[in-house]
Amino acid sequence: MRIYRFLFETASRQWIEIIKAPSMFEAAKEAKRLASKRAKALSTPITFSFHHIASV
Repeated sequence: MRIYRFLFETASRQWIEIIKAPSMFEAAKEAKRLASKRAKALSTPITFSFHHIASV
C-alpha cells in the first residue's frame, strides 16, 4: 500500500486527505468517492487534485 495526498477544495475551504491505496488509479477512485460523499453532506461542490509535497 502506498500513501497518496489529495487537496480537496470548496469555494471557502481547503484541506488535505491522505488515502492509502495500492496504485494512483485506486487512490483517485477513492478520492472521487470521498469528494462525492462530502459534497452531498456539505451541499456544495468539491474539487480535488493530487497534492505534491516537497520531500525533506
